[in-house]
Amino acid sequence: MKLPSYPEMNRIALLYPTPRILLGEEIYWTEKRDGSQLRVSFDGELHISTHHQDEASAQFKQCFLDTEQSSKVIEFLKDTNGFPVNPNCDFNYDAVIFGELLVKGKSPARFETHEKHDFVVFDIYSQKSERFLPYNNVYQQCFHYQIPVVKCWAITQHETEDSLYKTRDEILETAKKEGREGTVLKSYNKQIFAKEKLDTPKIEHIKIENGLPQLPPLPDSEVLGAIAKVHADLGDDFKDKVKAMPMIAKYVSEEQEKHLCSKPVNNLFSYYINYLTSNTL
Repeated sequence: MKLPSYPEMNRIALLYPTPRILLGEEIYWTEKRDGSQLRVSFDGELHISTHHQDEASAQFKQCFLDTEQSSKVIEFLKDTNGFPVNPNCDFNYDAVIFGELLVKGKSPARFETHEKHDFVVFDIYSQKSERFLPYNNVYQQCFHYQIPVVKCWAITQHETEDSLYKTRDEILETAKKEGREGTVLKSYNKQIFAKEKLDTPKIEHIKIENGLPQLPPLPDSEVLGAIAKVHADLGDDFKDKVKAMPMIAKYVSEEQEKHLCSKPVNNLFSYYINYLTSNTL
């Protein structure tokens, strides 16, 4: 069975076909942690994947295993995926955990500093129902295994786009106060996920000159996040610029296209060098 990938998230204004698809829906606003996304599953064997790779590098697998949460996550997955096999158990639903690996040291986009490796869950996917579980369900199940879950800052419902954007601005103020890079908003009913970040320009304010949009540069946090994904994919080989730089260029280009941004302010190699010098791995 092919494992699910986490949805590609964009800003509210770029939701297809229009942000109005969120109107009338119950929306959960959760904190966006600044780390490296991992997918963790168990089918008799543990699988740890990154955002782009089915198998994370040995380095990042070990980082996950070094967290105090890893044994609890594995226990949870064994119980919910039927190991040992128990066909009479209705609780088995082939869970796949999506979480943020918070590596010791400064986080990829420099919003957080961590004293040790940690792992926090942000979503659980049920392969049985082919849906992401609602936040309350995720929280309750992780609570019993003492696995941390991202905070939910608010649950809202909106009749207008103006109300939706006003709440976004209020939630981003909360993110700023709590030292987070932004928020992830989720409609579990429609399985629509979006993200808003403190340092990301508002799409609705893009200027049009000579018939062409004047796109803002890709924010540093998105560049550093793309570089962190390359690090997670390559592991120790990340220090080899010949291997790392082409992947960095590819991932950054994907972020530019996804977020409707132009090239970053600085050249990619300077971001790469700064990441290398400040990273503890």
